Amino acid sequence: MPNSLLAATQRREYPGGFGKGAKRRERGKIPTSNAADRSTDLPDSELLYGIAPVLAALNKGSREIYKLYYRSDNVGDVFHHKMEEILSKAREQGVQIRPISKEKLARAVANNIHQGVALKVSKIKNHMLLGLGQFKDGQYEVSTGKDVYVYESRRKYPLWVCLDRIQDQYNLGSIMRSALFFGADGIIVDYKEGCEPTPHVCKASAGAREFIPCFSSRDMAELLGQAKQNGWTVVSTTARDAENKPSSTPDCLAGLDSPVIVVLGNEGFGIREQIISSSSMNVHIPVRADTPEMFDSLNVGVAAALMLSAIRFAGES
Repeated sequence: MPNSLLAATQRREYPGGFGKGAKRRERGKIPTSNAADRSTDLPDSELLYGIAPVLAALNKGSREIYKLYYRSDNVGDVFHHKMEEILSKAREQGVQIRPISKEKLARAVANNIHQGVALKVSKIKNHMLLGLGQFKDGQYEVSTGKDVYVYESRRKYPLWVCLDRIQDQYNLGSIMRSALFFGADGIIVDYKEGCEPTPHVCKASAGAREFIPCFSSRDMAELLGQAKQNGWTVVSTTARDAENKPSSTPDCLAGLDSPVIVVLGNEGFGIREQIISSSSMNVHIPVRADTPEMFDSLNVGVAAALMLSAIRFAGES
């Protein structure tokens, strides 16, 4: 059963979430973009590029879609069936469609690999995450301050990914794709020092960014501490034994019987000591052969995939 946000009062979809709608306990309105009477500048918009991100945005329907640009000479060529699918979905949704030259499209996306297509859409903004509630009867609350959402877990127990100061957009995109694939309900990024979910992130995620909720946190240590009090297991991914706490291997992640938050740290400095010392457990991915000392860890995107693949909740096959 796909994750859905279930509302106590009114069905409304959280941008970048699962399911057909979101039920929420209202404390105020989440700001959304409004396409009506917009100028041609569309200040709250961004340009997605690449086959997978554009198709994901058209399929998901969480954003307002303003205009599709495509290289007409690609139709019937390398990306034939996918491009035709994009054009068909855009027509069905009444999206403006504009053919564009190779040179203009390249300039519009700063010479990134666009595969002949780009989509002008409203931005999805991260909302501030204040708390993850207790898991009971297959559901738990997610508090953003203004609103409280009720989530259904995609797996037997909830799984979230927390990114402590991840700054590389391609790493964030890779982690989003892995999180979606392995059944995570959401991602938490650092408000001050984490990278934003830009179109580059969406491209690196192969469009997964459209389907997985992404929140920000001003104080991850406090957020994770509160989650532990609510019955969550906080797993910090370390390169080796931390100073105050021993580190296990991913084998220990089989048979867990509680909600889990997997924490991954900054590309250069790892996870902050305050978070490591207060985690439920620390886990490292062991080196299997002699390697130079400078290669004491994996790329964080690869580490995320290995950690998430190792998690087996009690009762899962």
